[in-house]
This record gives sequence, C-alpha cells and structure tokens, in this order.
Amino acid sequence: MTWVTSAGPAAPIDPVRAPLPVLQWAVAPEQVDQRTREQLLTCWREVTNAGGAVGFPFPPVDDGHVRPVLEAMVGALAPAGDRLLLATLDGQLAGWLLLKLNAGALTRHWARVVRVQTALEHRSRGVGRALMDEVARSARDDLGLHQLHLELRAGLGLEDFYGRLGWEQVGRWPGALQLSEEDRRDEVLMLLPLTGERTADR
Repeated sequence: MTWVTSAGPAAPIDPVRAPLPVLQWAVAPEQVDQRTREQLLTCWREVTNAGGAVGFPFPPVDDGHVRPVLEAMVGALAPAGDRLLLATLDGQLAGWLLLKLNAGALTRHWARVVRVQTALEHRSRGVGRALMDEVARSARDDLGLHQLHLELRAGLGLEDFYGRLGWEQVGRWPGALQLSEEDRRDEVLMLLPLTGERTADR
C-alpha cells in the first residue's frame, strides 16, 4: 500500500496524554484496504447517529445505508479528483475528510472540503484540528490551490470551530436545509483563503 503521509501541524495538546494523529492521503481506491473501509463505515455510521451533519441528514442509519455510499466515494478517488485524508491513532481510524477537486478551468483554483468527522472515541484530542490543518497545507503547498470551500449546517456551533482555524463565513442560504416540517436550518458557506488574497465583491 502506498500512502502520501504527513505528520501535519496539530492542536497544542499534551503529546503524553493525547498523541498526535498520523495523517495519510489516499488518492486511489486500491490505497484503501478492507480494514480501513470497515473503520470508515463504523465512524460514518456512528457520527451520523450521534447527530453529525456528514451526508446522511435523516438518522438513524445502518451499514446498509452507509456502505454503498462509502464504496462509491472510495471508487471515485483519483489524484486529480477526490482525495481522502485519514487520521489514525494507535493504528485505528480517528477521523477523516474528503477533498473534492474541480477539473474545469473556471473553478480548478479551489476545492471543497466535505464529510469532516472525528470518531466518537477520539473526540477532544485534536483530531479535527489536525485534519483541517493538513488539508489546508496540502491544498496550498502540494496542489497550488488558492481557496478551500465548505458548507455546514447551522445550529451545531461549527462556525466557531472553523473560524478559529482561519475560515471565513461568506454567506448563507436561509432555511435551505429542511430536517423536518418544524426544523429548517440555514446552510452556512465558509471560505479559507490560501494565498493571502481576499475575494472582492464583483
């Protein structure tokens, strides 16, 4: 198995109490073995059922819901397409995210970050911070991107987390996400400039 690996910067935490995660990029389906796929499946299912906004908006979900979506995601991995970032602690999956590159000339200077999640048993150990620091580093230094974008569900307190990492809220779609007849949430649009540029209104 061939990995693109980076220790990556991480949150200022005590390495004795909370070791830094090992960060690995997978850019082809064959780089994600069956053991890793099963750990991704468990993480995705458990985070969803704990209330995480990670692609399945109507929990609960079981393996039958998650597995085909997971296999399609892994099957689409490619160096110039979708790239999977894995964080592990003691050989176990601690968190992951997906970076989706754009192929067209109009938008290939930026990419979307999606499915950001930390395994429940590894929360409050700097895993999310390490993932986000590494995706920013790789996007800037390895891929030469100018911006990263992500969308998040309002009402979960995530704006503050991303704001501390340098992300800017650039807009929102009011009431765009209908979780039930009584529960509509804004979709919040976030931007991370990677080159010191600030997008001007045009």
